[in-house]
Parts: sequence; C-alpha cells; structure tokens
Amino acid sequence: MLSRVFAATVILATACASAEAQRAQPTLDLATAQTIVTACVAHAAAHDYGVAVAVFDQHGNLKAFAHMDTADAAVRDVAQWKGKSAATYGFTTAETAKWGGNAPNLAVWRGGLPIRLESGELIGGVGVSGAPSEFDEECGNTGIAAAGLPKAEIVE
Repeated sequence: MLSRVFAATVILATACASAEAQRAQPTLDLATAQTIVTACVAHAAAHDYGVAVAVFDQHGNLKAFAHMDTADAAVRDVAQWKGKSAATYGFTTAETAKWGGNAPNLAVWRGGLPIRLESGELIGGVGVSGAPSEFDEECGNTGIAAAGLPKAEIVE
C-alpha cells in the first residue's frame, strides 16, 4: 500500500514539475488577424487592386481571410499558400523563393510576410495575392502595421 502511495506521489510531482516547466507562448488572436485583413483590403481598394488576404497563426491555422470581389478566383489559394508559408517557416516568401525545393507549404512567390512581436517572436503570417508582388508585400505590411505590430523586413 505504501509503495502505491509513494508511486502516485512521484507521478503527481513529476506531472506538476512538467506543467510548471511549460512556457506560455503568445499567439495571433482573431481580432488582430481581422485587423490585418481589413487594413490590407482597404489599402488594395484605395490603389484599385483586387486581392485575397490570408492570415495564419504560427501553427499554420487560418485565422482570417478575405477575397475581394474584384480579385481573380485563382488568387484565393495563392494567398493562403503564401500566408501559411510565412507563418510556419518564419520568413518572407521573397526569401523562401530563393531556397528552391518543394518542402510542404513552402511558397516560392513573393507576397507572404511573417508576423512578429516587437521581441521578434513569430506569431503568424499574412499572404496577399492579386496585385504585383511588391504591392502584395506592401499591402501585407500595411495590415501588420495597422494591428500595431512591427512591419516585416523585406530583403531583396
């Protein structure tokens, strides 16, 4: 009997120690994702572009999406591809395009930007498609800035 109580105590202590060792990680919330989409769509409309915008959290989960009425049907999937790539790999798709290869969800067209906190911690990604690539990036950064987050650095 005593050995069972001791074993249960050890298991409980180990579980508690493991739980305390977990670190809470920030993640992209729905309101922030929606702000990014709304600002990007407004920016595109102001410049007479029709785009699709997809925002993912750092785990590759789609948080918010918009497909403007004036955007081509095909850009829907491309925006999601770019956004998921930036969210899961943590690099702009301008950068991942240089990598080559065909890793899962690795976008090779510009227009995907990682979303980071001021500390540099990755919390998601945004993908924009439907306009020239440089404008897709500008649009994504406009949305990121509207959410109060630091713009993604785009290295040519």
